[in-house]
Amino acid sequence: MTLTRSPLQVRHCVGGVVSPVLANLFMHYAFDAWMARRCPGIPFERYADDAVVHCVSRQQAHAIRVAIENRMVEVGLRLHPDKTRIVYCKDSNRRSSHEHTSFTFLGFTFRARKARSRHGKNFAAFLPAISKDALNKISRTVRSWRLHRRTGYTFAELARTINPIVRGWMQYYGAFYRSALHPLLQRNNPK
Repeated sequence: MTLTRSPLQVRHCVGGVVSPVLANLFMHYAFDAWMARRCPGIPFERYADDAVVHCVSRQQAHAIRVAIENRMVEVGLRLHPDKTRIVYCKDSNRRSSHEHTSFTFLGFTFRARKARSRHGKNFAAFLPAISKDALNKISRTVRSWRLHRRTGYTFAELARTINPIVRGWMQYYGAFYRSALHPLLQRNNPK
């Protein structure tokens, strides 16, 4: 769920130092507190104006979507028509089909992925991993470093510069399904 604002509202809140804080506070009362009151048993996550709401059935998902849409209209917002959708979390236990079976949230794409049980058996689990957009953005950043042109630097000097950045990527994006980072990280290893 991504929200869009009317131009009039954006003009009044953008530009100030406190506008992100005010926007987050507004969304806390407009969405978070409302969800806690209206749907206390339904878990959700929200970051800025993006949210994921966890439902147990298609019927519940449709009802919650309508309720959220109505709530956003009450507070002068509307759901983004292209980004708001119901996603079926397909895995080994959920085998039905649905139009959408993956979504991206905070740089992670959630979809069915290969997993291994503690007994060594492979199965499909609905898991997050770094999104293609995030991988592309990181790749552009690595290319912009032009490491092949830095012939005057030692490996230690280059490592001092790039290691904190790569470490941050690994800590954030490697928190889930770390193996999705391996192709990217191989580009940074000297041969």
